[in-house]
Amino acid sequence: MISKILNRLEIKSGKILLLCIATFAISSCSTDGRELRAPGVGQGESIAIVETTAETTPAAQDTSLQAIFTVTGTWLDGGAIDTRHTCSGANISPSLQIFNAPVDAASLAITLIDLAAPEKPLWLLANISPSETSIQEGGLPAGAIIGATANGTKINSGYSGPCGTGNEMHEYLLVVYALDQMLEFDPDPKSLSDSRLLYEAIQSSAFDSAETRFFAQTP
Repeated sequence: MISKILNRLEIKSGKILLLCIATFAISSCSTDGRELRAPGVGQGESIAIVETTAETTPAAQDTSLQAIFTVTGTWLDGGAIDTRHTCSGANISPSLQIFNAPVDAASLAITLIDLAAPEKPLWLLANISPSETSIQEGGLPAGAIIGATANGTKINSGYSGPCGTGNEMHEYLLVVYALDQMLEFDPDPKSLSDSRLLYEAIQSSAFDSAETRFFAQTP
């Protein structure tokens, strides 16, 4: 009888031991020996992604567009010239302002023509220094050469002011040329044939120009 009771106690003790071992194993696996920390402030919140674009620096402006070769006179471009510069006035050459002559110009030249008679220049100057920015009224730049001009039958050495006929309005074109050389030419200031050669030499050596126009009316 006693032996049977002992056997039952051994069996029950074994079952209890197995149950304890199993419980301990499950508890160990669930924690892996480590504890998880509670989430901190801001954890778990979504992060906003902001797209940025690189700033671009505008390309430098083309300075060549700001340095245009120009010439101005005492008149508004396309306007009337003062009568003092015509044959009915003092017949004196006008003052001019020259801006932004090409840096590679070897010399400058000036021509004035009546668009109704372009074959007869009224003013021819050449071998003007490219650094010359102002032509004085009635003046001649240092070192410049001049061509003969004519008002009707009168030949002038230098400037011949506009001289229309029959109270007509004429349009005139004044051009400043940039030349690639100094002209090796010494025209006779009273020779119209030399003047034509000078005009052709200016045209053939020019690589850039600036111009202005005006009107004149003489009785």
